[in-house]
Parts: sequence; C-alpha cells; structure tokens
Amino acid sequence: MAQKVRIFLVILIVWAVGFLAWEWWYSYPKVNLDKIRSGRAQTTKLDSILLQAIIDYRLPGVTVALVQEGKVSYLKAIGYANLETKDSLKVDSPILVASVSKLVTALAVANVLDDKGIQAQGYISDLGIASLHSFSSLPNFSLSDLLSHESGLRDKTFSEMIFSSSRSQSLQIWGEDFLAHGSKYQTELSYSYADTNFDFLGFLLSQSENQDFETLIQNAALTPAGMVNSSFLTAWPMEINELTGYQKTFLWKRLEPKRINFRIFPSPSSGLLTTTKDMSLLLIHLLRDEMGIFHDALDWLRDGENVVPLGFQKTKINGSEWIGHFGGQAGYSSLLFYSIEADMGIFFFANAKDNEDFRIAIANQIISTISP
Repeated sequence: MAQKVRIFLVILIVWAVGFLAWEWWYSYPKVNLDKIRSGRAQTTKLDSILLQAIIDYRLPGVTVALVQEGKVSYLKAIGYANLETKDSLKVDSPILVASVSKLVTALAVANVLDDKGIQAQGYISDLGIASLHSFSSLPNFSLSDLLSHESGLRDKTFSEMIFSSSRSQSLQIWGEDFLAHGSKYQTELSYSYADTNFDFLGFLLSQSENQDFETLIQNAALTPAGMVNSSFLTAWPMEINELTGYQKTFLWKRLEPKRINFRIFPSPSSGLLTTTKDMSLLLIHLLRDEMGIFHDALDWLRDGENVVPLGFQKTKINGSEWIGHFGGQAGYSSLLFYSIEADMGIFFFANAKDNEDFRIAIANQIISTISP
C-alpha cells in the first residue's frame, strides 16, 4: 500500500512540474511599453492611465473611445493584439466585444418591431411566426421579458456543455432545436441573466422577417449608425485574425492565450466583431438620444417610463449612474457606457480576461480625470 502511495505521489509531482513548465514555456511576460513624454496635457494624462493599467493589471493591449458633446474627444489604442507576432492593437483593429453585442441587437429589434407596430410588452406570438404554434413546450414570453432577462430562461450549465456536442450551430438550427426542447432551460426565477434570451430573440426576429440575422442587423442598426467595419461573426477563427485573448497564468506572473468558442453563428448575444472607431460612432448616436437616429428605438426600449432601456445595464462611474453594457468572454473584456446628463460616453476594450474588475476601475480613472 505504501509503495502505491509513493508511486502516486511521484506521478503527481511529475505532472505538477510538467504543467508548470508547460505553462511557463507557452506563456508571455508582462507587456513593457515606452512611457509617453509629449502631447496635450489631458491626452497625456489619459495615455498615462492606460500605460499604468497595462502594467498594473498585466494587459496585452487596451483601446478607449471617449465621446463628449457629440464628438470623439479621445481615441487610443496601446499595446499588442497578439503577443507572439507583436502585432500592435489599433483603434481600427477587429475586436470582440462579447455582451456589448446585446446593445446592437436590442436597437435592431426595437427598430424592426416599432415599424411593425409591435410594442415591447407584446408577446412572441405577435411576431406571426407560423411554426411557433407547432411547439407547446415554451410559454408565451413577452418581448420585454427576453430583453430584460426576466423570462426565466437559463444558459446551459458547465456539465451540460461538456456532455453536449462541441460543434457550433447556425442560429437557424439552434433556434429550431430550442423551440423543440427549450422548456428544459426554463426556471422559476424572476430574473436570470442568460445569453439564451437574446439568441432566442434574434432567431425569432429572423424568422418573423424571413431574413438572415446578419442582413437584418446590418439594415436595422449597423448601417444606419455608419458602423461599416462591424458585423456579427458567421465563423471563427477568422482566416486573418491578428487578435488573441489572454488570461493570467495559474502561478507565474505571465500571460497565456485564452481560447474563445462560439456555440452559435451568428450569436445575437455576443457575436459582434467591431472596431473601437465604430463603437465611438455608436456612442455618438446613443448620446444624441431624442435627436439621434436611434431615438425611436430607444423610446421603444424604454417601454413607457423606464429610465434604462430594455437590454441595457446601469452602473456607477465617477459617482453617477451611466447606461450601457459590460462585455466579457474568454480572454476579451469590454464596456460601453454613457450619461445623457454628463453628455459623455466611454468605450473600453482589453484583450484580457477581467477577474479584477479592471474595466470599471480604469473607466473611473479616465472619467474622474476629465470631470474631477
């Protein structure tokens, strides 16, 4: 018995040493960048905040877009898109913004359904999808339930994902399967944040309009906003992909690649591939509110007296409430928030997993520098 224990311990030690050696060999040291020594006073301060953030949080690269009084006041990218190739991260580099995608999907849904005279409190049965009546497994959700994550739907658990097929599905196939078996993902919770809500809503809208989701989202949101370099992914990885996401290693103070997988193509909840420049345009339109191209969509999403539009989140930045959304998936982290009162908006992106709330910490530093 003692001999078996010794053998087991030796194997365990060898495995641990091998794991740590592998982790070291395939990871990267922290990013070292030259300090910025010149430029306008405020711009230099903001640059310094980003440089310090890269050091403090061990980030490969970051981008920021600031919009004030209807125009872009700061647009910056610092660091690397890929630590192996040393490709620089740029403001026009393709980036994945994860759940910030929900904002674009919500605006598109609002634009399409508002034109059809369907209100947010309407039901999915109002969409006129003939095949929907063939399935009795799902309740008659309201559109606002899906947009506000109050449908009770949940995402697959970790164990369910392990034992399910690892292959990605088209939104069409996923949606048809969900119609047939979605009741098992229904809970009694009054609120349950789940990507399933938006993926299901995107599928339903596509079926209602008899149009693929990519075309629908382009016509209803991206093209009107001038976001010509943005689209929802239909395949991953891309043939030309400079961007890599990262996370901290288990032990060493280094960075290792963090792979991202998409289970649905395109994913209305998290599949937006965009650029920092395009996100600055989205901020401009959102800040224009009643005077902007999305004024009808935002009114529809406010659904009466709601201050926060359906599908949007709220958070505190520099002591006041801002509206927008966080995005975080695998090795990518982002946020987009704006304040009508302050007439200001911020978009932040890093190709690193955020386990330390660095997104909001950096946003607070930037906004407090601009508006002490």
